[in-house]
Amino acid sequence: MINSLKKIYLTNLSNNKTFYKGLYQLLGFFPSTPRLYRQAFLHNSTSARLKGIDAKNNNERLEYLGDAVLDLVIAELLFKKFPFQGEGFLTEMRSKSVSRKMLADIAQNMGIHEHIVYAKNISKNRAAVRTISGNALEALVGAVYLDKGYSFTKRFIKKKIVTPHLDFDTLKDVTVNFKSLLNQHAQKEKKTLEFRVLNDEGKQNIKIYIIGVYIDDVKIADARGKSKKVAEQLASEKACELLQLPKS
Repeated sequence: MINSLKKIYLTNLSNNKTFYKGLYQLLGFFPSTPRLYRQAFLHNSTSARLKGIDAKNNNERLEYLGDAVLDLVIAELLFKKFPFQGEGFLTEMRSKSVSRKMLADIAQNMGIHEHIVYAKNISKNRAAVRTISGNALEALVGAVYLDKGYSFTKRFIKKKIVTPHLDFDTLKDVTVNFKSLLNQHAQKEKKTLEFRVLNDEGKQNIKIYIIGVYIDDVKIADARGKSKKVAEQLASEKACELLQLPKS
């Protein structure tokens, strides 16, 4: 199997030696479907045509898939690492692990930005390049998943992303106040932010609160928790995700 993959890799090297050499150094394995990885690095800002890929087939769909796969793998790792922690803790840890800033940092450290094809006018905008790099990292995970399957992708994420770049023990002490982030956004946009209790009924001494987040009287998200504080934080997190606000 290794020999056949090596043969595919060496054949592709003759077509584009620089790309495939860099790809192997980045991934640490021989790709079976190189086209997927080219697509993972093709940003929607460019009209460039890569061999076998139209510009319209950029990395957005792979980013969507990779986001879901990365969420699942991180969720599983956290579930096993913290067996006595509840849903709220695990949800917050996962959010911190895959926040826009975190993924951008990891992508930069991995050198993802060196492989991305994007419009030339973006190159001088460091913030934009960081964001694009983080998105491309998710697209790369999506490409690995389609190319190699879930089990292989999980090992890849652990080896290339989690082990060298994510310290869960340190991350758990980092506080991300989603409610505060949402409030800052509302103030910046000069909009009204409100948290409403949608359902405070419960059994015996255990109350379950369902909190809705409203901006200018429009419900953005809702969540439930055993206290108003927990429910508000979880609802705020969902709202931040929907509004694509930076989480750290």
